[in-house]
Amino acid sequence: MRDLDPFGQDELADLVHLDEGAGPGRLQTREGTTKEFKENFTFGSIGAFARTMAAFANARGGYLIFGVTDNPRTVTGLSAASIARFDSLDQAKFTQNLNDIFSPEMHWEATLYELRPGRAIGVIYTHEAEHKPVIARKNVNENNAGIREGDILYRYHSRTERIKFPELRQILDDAKLREQRAMMRHVEALIRAGASNAAVLDFGASSIHGPTGQTVLMDEELVSKLSFIKKGEFEEVHGAPTLRVVGDVIPVSTLAVGTQEVVREALSPDIVLSDFLTRASVGNGEQYVRQIATGTTAFLPVHYYRIAAGLTNEQLLETIEGVTTRSVSKKRLLERIRTRNSMQGSPPSTLTQHASSVARRAHFDRLAAGEVPEVALDDPLDSQYFLQAIGSLDDDSIRLIVDDLWPLLHACFDRHYASSSRVADALRRAACRIDAALYGDVTA
Repeated sequence: MRDLDPFGQDELADLVHLDEGAGPGRLQTREGTTKEFKENFTFGSIGAFARTMAAFANARGGYLIFGVTDNPRTVTGLSAASIARFDSLDQAKFTQNLNDIFSPEMHWEATLYELRPGRAIGVIYTHEAEHKPVIARKNVNENNAGIREGDILYRYHSRTERIKFPELRQILDDAKLREQRAMMRHVEALIRAGASNAAVLDFGASSIHGPTGQTVLMDEELVSKLSFIKKGEFEEVHGAPTLRVVGDVIPVSTLAVGTQEVVREALSPDIVLSDFLTRASVGNGEQYVRQIATGTTAFLPVHYYRIAAGLTNEQLLETIEGVTTRSVSKKRLLERIRTRNSMQGSPPSTLTQHASSVARRAHFDRLAAGEVPEVALDDPLDSQYFLQAIGSLDDDSIRLIVDDLWPLLHACFDRHYASSSRVADALRRAACRIDAALYGDVTA
């Protein structure tokens, strides 16, 4: 699987190579296992796009690149209409359309990239699926998509085809191996505890079943008096009610007993982000790290919580590796830390006068000059461009202005995080960039 950020400076610079001697815009780069070219972007062609994206997801991930003509391969750039469509792409709607065709959900990202004056290309990157295979849920024939219900697509060199037996066998063997490893971890825990001391937590029934069939419930009064202790760190006080827990305890604010429903208000990605933006003093930084690894997105600040937990980078990696989860976020978070990905993007291009690029560049220029611009926070689009500009700043520029950035960042969270998926994504990435600049000391 590729590094977490497929749109880093090196990746974008490597995406296409021009053959200067063959004529204007002629490409040296060919389509391959991880690249496919399209001339224009239209939302009506989602079936054809989904077919290729599913093939990438079942293989090693890959890029759909828009703005390249076929025969000869020439970078003409997207038309003005295609740029507008691509720049205003509704990510939630696009994802829903993909989910209508394929399952499980594919994870993807999109960006506009200016190669030359007047030549902007659109790029959609599809991540390699964590849980393969991605399978077609229905027939899709629009725009020659050629998708049949039950299809498993795979990327072979420069072609998208129905998967062949050797690749399918490898996918199924990998899935079986993951399940076996997960089961062995549970068995090892059972052996360590001893069968007579172990119980089963049934999330469906919201109950704990003991070895002789008994059900364990705790009322609110008892819970408020219990002290949770780690194995090996027990100092007994006679008469004090204490519950010995082997494993991890997730902090909750509410535990309702008396019905079959257990109501919890535990950590969530939103809380992780909000607490970072307010620089909240947290007493359980390690639990925040675990939440990031098991959540729905790996684009969350992690080094702030590493420091709160008193962990070195090596201990941070060990903590994340020890988390048992089916979430793709764990693998991506590990990649980000191991590769020391600072989440810094390229500065907004000066090569196009498209409105979005001009707006991003204006914000970037003022931020880089040490000035925090006046942001129309009631406008989600301007907030998005402002946040994207932060992601392109170097470490020194961020440290210079960060005190003025905090209130604006939290205002973006309060006003637009819940209502705009684009602002939410830009805010998470900006937070990761600031986290890396302020707290991401790789020598720690």
